[in-house]
Amino acid sequence: MEMCAIRLVVSDLDGTLLSEDHTLSPSVKRTVRQFVEKGGLFTFATGRPFLTAADYELELKLGLPYILCNGSIIAQKGEMIESHIFQGGDLLPLLEEADEAGLDVLLFQEKQVSVFRVTEGVRTFERKESTACRMLDRGLEEWKALDLQKVILMGDVSISRRLWDRHVPDFNGTFTGLQSESNYWEIIPGSQSKGAALRKLAERMGIRREEIMALGNQMNDLDMLHYAGIGVAVANSPDELKRHADYICSSSYGDGVVEAMERFCGL
Repeated sequence: MEMCAIRLVVSDLDGTLLSEDHTLSPSVKRTVRQFVEKGGLFTFATGRPFLTAADYELELKLGLPYILCNGSIIAQKGEMIESHIFQGGDLLPLLEEADEAGLDVLLFQEKQVSVFRVTEGVRTFERKESTACRMLDRGLEEWKALDLQKVILMGDVSISRRLWDRHVPDFNGTFTGLQSESNYWEIIPGSQSKGAALRKLAERMGIRREEIMALGNQMNDLDMLHYAGIGVAVANSPDELKRHADYICSSSYGDGVVEAMERFCGL
């Protein structure tokens, strides 16, 4: 069958490809399958770590590399092929101040998420991500030596932003902060992003920007949408992201992804 102009589709997971209950709907799986059967390429770019994204790779039967931790990890077939890590102590005293301010501090390792205390917010995160968090004593040195893939400050984002703005000059560009959910402020190694990781993948595969469609629903998807030939915001995106999108879906979540793929991918 003849291919359409879009060769590669890259979608965010939570709030975009996934339904509100964080599952892949039958229509999403069917649309992705049809696109791949036509010769198209499909993958995802998520803030999730491998620990909580691996099941979606299997369910979608991905053959391509996929982007994790907002661009700081690239994985393929269950193996990390590119990784940027740092130690918990590199973010002192920001993380201690965040904890004292009542924010939930989530420390992401390859196979474990750790917290300083268990709150209702942490329990909600555990249910959403289908994972159990490990408790760490903030007063001990152990957590400062952990090799981390990313950190989430969970809670009032205005507090997270205020703390970040105060400390970011001390990091000299070694870290990047971004909002990925209404109550998530994520911290990853500097110069990493979904857009930067997408550019790496496209260059490796010999795919031009204008042959890519990227879809998202939060501001951490912005540079990915800018890089792609067609940047799509699903209907449940904030107005700020919609202003930067080439196409705004009338439908939300996975239904929006199906809508965009039917419109631009010849399905």
